[in-house]
Amino acid sequence: MVATIITQNTNEKNSFRAWHRLVERVDVEPKTIAEMSLDELAELIRPAGLHYQKARAIKELAKLVLREYGGDASKILELPLEEARRKLTSIPGIGWKTVDVVLSMYGKPTIGVDTHIMRVAIRLGFADRRSYEEVRRKLMELYDPGEYHRVHLLLILLGRRYCKARNPDCDNCPVKDYCPYYMGRRRDDARRD
Repeated sequence: MVATIITQNTNEKNSFRAWHRLVERVDVEPKTIAEMSLDELAELIRPAGLHYQKARAIKELAKLVLREYGGDASKILELPLEEARRKLTSIPGIGWKTVDVVLSMYGKPTIGVDTHIMRVAIRLGFADRRSYEEVRRKLMELYDPGEYHRVHLLLILLGRRYCKARNPDCDNCPVKDYCPYYMGRRRDDARRD
């Protein structure tokens, strides 16, 4: 969860730099994190950006795990899905995407929806609007629960490699034949010709 918080709103390179700085200097355990000063924690994860906001979220997560689960974060995974989602998103700075990504990594039946997945889902016609819950629910209807984490990773890859925000590479996209966005672009190009 700490690593996923660090990745919020930043690129992989800076996320990895921040994570490595943190694990090289401290034991990433709830007690250690809870006892650190906010300034010290923020400085360690500075390369990821928004370091004070992320440090506050990480410290609050550590405190919650200590207070309610005796320091054992895995106990959160024993909660029913929606209870775990609510508990974790009650911490300022931890949103649905972060929680769903982590829970799905540990086999919980949910899909995290990041900006790449949101864009791909809308372009493929899975959803009409940018609604986290609408896209998440639609993807969960379309795929088997055992595939959720894999689908999450594949949709991110599709969004990064082909379905980019600017200048999407539709002509080389492996799902272009099923994509309303691509078909619309082809019709627009034909009209211009």
